Amino acid sequence: MTSRRAQLSNRSLTVLSCVLAAACAAGPSSSRQVAEKPLVTVPSTAPGSASWTPWPAALHDSRHSGASTATGPKIGTARWRRKLEGAVTAGPVIGQDGTIYAASNGGVLHALDAATGTDRWTYDSGHTDHGDLSISPLVLPDGTVLWPTPGAELVALSPTGRPLWSQPLPGQPTSPASADGHRIYVGDLSGAVSALDVTGAGGHRLVWTVHVGSISYGSVVTDGTGRLYTTADTALVAIDDRGGTGTVAWRADPHDGITEVSAGLAADGTALLGTNGGREWAYHRDGRPAWNAPRIITYSSPAVTASRLAYVGDHAGRVHVFDIGNGTEAATYRVGPGQIWSSTVVDRTYRLYFASQDGHVFGVDSGGTLLFDLDLHAPIDCYPALSADGALIIGARNGILTAVG
Repeated sequence: MTSRRAQLSNRSLTVLSCVLAAACAAGPSSSRQVAEKPLVTVPSTAPGSASWTPWPAALHDSRHSGASTATGPKIGTARWRRKLEGAVTAGPVIGQDGTIYAASNGGVLHALDAATGTDRWTYDSGHTDHGDLSISPLVLPDGTVLWPTPGAELVALSPTGRPLWSQPLPGQPTSPASADGHRIYVGDLSGAVSALDVTGAGGHRLVWTVHVGSISYGSVVTDGTGRLYTTADTALVAIDDRGGTGTVAWRADPHDGITEVSAGLAADGTALLGTNGGREWAYHRDGRPAWNAPRIITYSSPAVTASRLAYVGDHAGRVHVFDIGNGTEAATYRVGPGQIWSSTVVDRTYRLYFASQDGHVFGVDSGGTLLFDLDLHAPIDCYPALSADGALIIGARNGILTAVG
């Protein structure tokens, strides 16, 4: 959920047909080894667990595991490509029926047919966004879509696109998170975090708002135990949800540069902080430092699997895989020189997917062999999603959303 600025593309709602060879060209297959340090032992446990939809939220779930129970693509074939009216920096999410929800910087949310990429419906917020924050909607268990619009509000839409309610917020919201589909947490750029309860009959109520800093680019993460985390200014902030109120539990600041990404949260309560400095920082639930490890400046939010691996992309074009227990580097992958601003996705077999600022999206198998390299022809800020049938959904700054697989 980085903060650097991006240009808008021309408004267009053209579906680019896959009968064109250029639109369907697959990235070249390769047996090239791209692991600078391979993952020697693939965990016997799954990297993630199922949620109420295949991909309901940013980085899949409220902990930001970035992991799917589906099997991802082995070949970089574009099933379809879809031109939206602005840069696709926002991360798509996927409903229970496979509907893909993707927004553009033109301020329009699209509900897309998974097979064709055509619109089922659209909702125009009336606001445009000139940034590159990868901000995702949240799909609730009943199919309600919560969309953090470029305006300072969270909008609730029915599965058919009918507006249900909207909640004004102190600033432009980041990706909402929920562990149970009822208590919703949403941060915003003003440095505030709010808790909302979704009630029956399509209603809601704002429960509390806490200010954690002067600016926050990160989204909230939580495991549903009443503790949530966000990033603000240069720090990681822990907040306790006490039901009717929220309070700051602690603030950890390693003084390693501003943070422009969301935190990651391991199943054991270890929280990760990525910064514009030179290290990744991990903290115990009580705020004590756990470990820190070297890497280059990162605009890529960490993805932390259920199997205790943390995947972090950086400006050197590397994906570092840290052992969440002690911070040792379990693996390192590097395909090209392009900076990585997008987050990573891991499928059920530990295939890894990530993208670069020079416009390429990569698939790598668990042993570190390059599966595909697909050129999307524009910088990629978007945090991707993985569908139940194994399609990687990812957008680029040229306004094109692509289904790979």
